Amino acid sequence: TSAKYTRMIALELERLYNHIADVGGIATDVAFIFGAARAGILREKIVQLNEELTGSRFLRGLVVPGGVTKDIFPAREKILSTLKEVGKEFRELVDILYSSASFMDRVRTTGVIAKKTVEDLGIVGVPARAAGVDIDMRRDAPYEAYCEVEFKVPVYTQGDVFARLAVRIDEVYESIRIIEQVLSKKPQGDLKIDIKELKPHRFALGCAEGWRGSIVYWMMTATQGRLYRCKIKDPSFSNWPGLSYAVRRNIVPDFPLCNKSFNLSYSGNDL
Repeated sequence: TSAKYTRMIALELERLYNHIADVGGIATDVAFIFGAARAGILREKIVQLNEELTGSRFLRGLVVPGGVTKDIFPAREKILSTLKEVGKEFRELVDILYSSASFMDRVRTTGVIAKKTVEDLGIVGVPARAAGVDIDMRRDAPYEAYCEVEFKVPVYTQGDVFARLAVRIDEVYESIRIIEQVLSKKPQGDLKIDIKELKPHRFALGCAEGWRGSIVYWMMTATQGRLYRCKIKDPSFSNWPGLSYAVRRNIVPDFPLCNKSFNLSYSGNDL
């Protein structure tokens, strides 16, 4: 369980700093620089915590075949205090955004995508939940120890920039809640186990709910412990077509706003 709990914390820390960054990016695209700066400060606090815990601001090198490389549970109090501080300041930022008439005017009814379009295109993650499609791999196909914690999957129906913003905001609070629950548990077992020799020509399918949406891996082994094939389906592959629908009938200055509210990956699409 030690490795499972550690990977869960890492997944939610990754979700946190990316969602906070996206909130700041949306503020940037409506020229609300104060809001963007506040979000940037909060993101920096999370990535500095990541570096202190793992040696990498972006959690690289933590997850390896057979487990994880770092035991982050000794830093329980540091993690909790940082999350408490970030949660408090993030709530203040959200209050500022929601109380700004000019900000809300730019995000509401902008970049609307219909629920049926989401379903027809197989869109996943934030834009799907923002359009009324209730999906989340952490709940629907639990992995690691997600079945041991309680969390809400935020779903909105408007399908606009505001709804995609609101999903991210709600998920920030839920990620903090998940990490707090995991840190209250007592991990047992080794952080990493030795992997026995893999038999050739065997395949496996795995999935995880990344901060953009569901990520699916399919792998097949070769001889001598090597991989024969590896196919990755990134959420951006599913979601890029949705952006082309969201920008329709919007003014040109709102394109960056629609684009940031999806925040898709070019390389992820090309996988």
